[in-house]
Amino acid sequence: MTHLLKLKTIIFFITIIIFSIIFISWGLDDIHGLLAHPARVVLLLLLIVQFFFLELIPWAWILSRLPKQAPDDNMLVPFIGAMSILLIIIISPFSDRNEWILLGGGDITRYFGLFLFILGAFAANWASIHLCKQLNIQQQNQQGYQLVTSGPFEYVRHPRDFGTILIFVSLPLVFLSSLGLLLAIFSVAGLFERIAREEKILQQQFKEKWTDYSQHTKCLVPWL
Repeated sequence: MTHLLKLKTIIFFITIIIFSIIFISWGLDDIHGLLAHPARVVLLLLLIVQFFFLELIPWAWILSRLPKQAPDDNMLVPFIGAMSILLIIIISPFSDRNEWILLGGGDITRYFGLFLFILGAFAANWASIHLCKQLNIQQQNQQGYQLVTSGPFEYVRHPRDFGTILIFVSLPLVFLSSLGLLLAIFSVAGLFERIAREEKILQQQFKEKWTDYSQHTKCLVPWL
């Protein structure tokens, strides 16, 4: 089995697991209730589209801006992030069905969550595709490892992380889960720690070029 096929298989099983968790957390005895609200239906459809995108170009999401020789042996943050995401997916549907500590705002909150998901998926996917394209160009031209500053990276230094944060936050908003939202914020805090480590490595690698780039761009949100 090739590495690409292995990666696609992993993505497929992750997709199955996530959808299974959502349906089980809501309750298999009331699938009709899960699909009764348009916002929840649209969210499930958007998740299917997102995972389909990952199946089409899986390498784009695992490519890194960091030089290949840069070590990343701290697995605590990714583990905590993965566990937080799992809890978000478990708690959010359960909270919604059982009306347990729900957020206010009703449908406005739900559809705002959908908006954040779409915006986040667009930012993350655009950044992934652009990074993949730029690294391929560097490889074809036999260039050394160059700092990517074009495309979405022209506006923020971490567009993929920006998109990921919006996706994390959007899920509990669609399900009106206040506890899920707290877990999403907790995951974001862990992501900030990873961003800080990545910027330190990039500063060491690219020195003045990174300093100049960071002075003219925002970390996550354009113009903020």
